[in-house]
Amino acid sequence: ELEYGKIYDVNGGMIKNDAVSCGADARFLGVMRDDYDEVKEKITESLKEVDVLFCSGGTSAGLGDVLKHVLDELGEVHIHGISVQPGKPTIVGVIDGKIVIGLPGNPVSALMIFNAFVAEPLTRLAGIDRNFELETHKGKITKRIHSQVGRMQYQLVKVDGENVHPIFKDSGAIFSLSTADGYVKIPKLVELVDEGEEVEVYLFN
Repeated sequence: ELEYGKIYDVNGGMIKNDAVSCGADARFLGVMRDDYDEVKEKITESLKEVDVLFCSGGTSAGLGDVLKHVLDELGEVHIHGISVQPGKPTIVGVIDGKIVIGLPGNPVSALMIFNAFVAEPLTRLAGIDRNFELETHKGKITKRIHSQVGRMQYQLVKVDGENVHPIFKDSGAIFSLSTADGYVKIPKLVELVDEGEEVEVYLFN
């Protein structure tokens, strides 16, 4: 039952299931508040049980985003922010030789970053050789897409034969995931994909 003023946790189960599909023995370790000491204690305890730790949320630069500061104290942050959309506030750190990956809090961003950057190396760590971008589909985009120059954009799309329909929802709208068949990559220096242009769709497995 959902209490007043609360929201359901989507990312915990989603990220766990993603990791399981990559061959990992994944477990959901719970929800933390945006409290420095609580996050620090939870990460310290969790790293005693796992080889790779995923966190979701708390990765931006706001007052409540404490993950980077905790990782700075406990270990070393190698990446904070990547030039992609959605998913810019992604963090990668190492604590005592173990990888900690901070995924964005928005569900679409978290899923896209996991699929684009995490799934294949995690699968290889599990001893499985698999190309996640092997299955593609070419078609014509049905609506113009504007992209921010300087960031690689991962645009969710729905495929209908030769037609590729972009899904214009924000990164917190999980409904967009249920209707998407895959995504189109828009390079950093491309500002506009015009209606009718041929695109390559990377299909979700």
